[in-house]
Amino acid sequence: MPTGLLKTAYRRLYWLPRDLLALQRAGWPDWIVYFGGKGFGDDLLLSGVLHELRRRGSGRLAVITRLTEIFAHSLDTDVVVNNDWRVLEAQLRFGRHGVHPFYYRGLAAPDVDVASPGHIIAEMCRQSGLVGEVELRPRLFLQPDELDAGLRTASARPQVAIQCMSASSVNAAPNKVWPSERYQEVVDQNRNRFDFVQLGSTQDPPLLGALDLRGRTTIRESAAILARSAATVCYVGFLMHLARSVDARSVVIFGGREHPANSGYPCNENLFTALPCSPCWRRHSCVADHACMTAIEAVHVTRALDRLLERRSDPLELDRETLVSQAVA
Repeated sequence: MPTGLLKTAYRRLYWLPRDLLALQRAGWPDWIVYFGGKGFGDDLLLSGVLHELRRRGSGRLAVITRLTEIFAHSLDTDVVVNNDWRVLEAQLRFGRHGVHPFYYRGLAAPDVDVASPGHIIAEMCRQSGLVGEVELRPRLFLQPDELDAGLRTASARPQVAIQCMSASSVNAAPNKVWPSERYQEVVDQNRNRFDFVQLGSTQDPPLLGALDLRGRTTIRESAAILARSAATVCYVGFLMHLARSVDARSVVIFGGREHPANSGYPCNENLFTALPCSPCWRRHSCVADHACMTAIEAVHVTRALDRLLERRSDPLELDRETLVSQAVA
């Protein structure tokens, strides 16, 4: 057999059975939603896109993700694919619709992220071709038994979740770091009022006086703890989005790397420092010796916690944005 025919036959034998099997598992979805980046929070934000597609009756919905537990019991997702890119490849080759939203900010320059023109969820929906009003929030669907297990403290004091990050933590943007000693000050100032539960990575600095659950909970267990907590104290990242996905309020230490309008939620206390250089979107380098972070003191977080508790029984504020088609814009 000629070499060209052999190569063609090999390609067909290699791809076709795998693609068809993958599509059979997926049930021929009308939409496959996926994100090309590396952040866990980005995968969670896909739930916002899926919710808007479901609201619009967009048919059978699939998601490709590294974090399949995020989409367990989801009312907005029909097929959850464990990072199997064959499903995407198969849909491109054989799918009936072939619509694949993709969003990745990338870098504007070395060490500088590309700033989203609006909220990141709105931008993801826009790049997916959606128009009309969209809700700017992610969603994770917990079961009653999971929620019951989210209360990890036994006293009558409110439970507060907290995540402390340092330069040694697993993180792509060290400029998000608030000094670990200030996290400790927050615990020290409030340990007689709250029972603190520390979540996060085993590489995060431990906080004395907090129940240490670093590296000991699954994503869904962490979500349940957030849902059962009076508040969460965290930096800009996955835990902030995870708390919002289960209707929990947070005190979020933004500093000046990015603005709450791009990634935050109005139900939270977003501690942003307005400097001439902020938001800078830099990951590592800083032109102001991290003044945006050092300007935020532990007492500011304590006061923010008090403000959250005053709103604890109120419905969570929800931002919306109206998207127009590219032709209209």
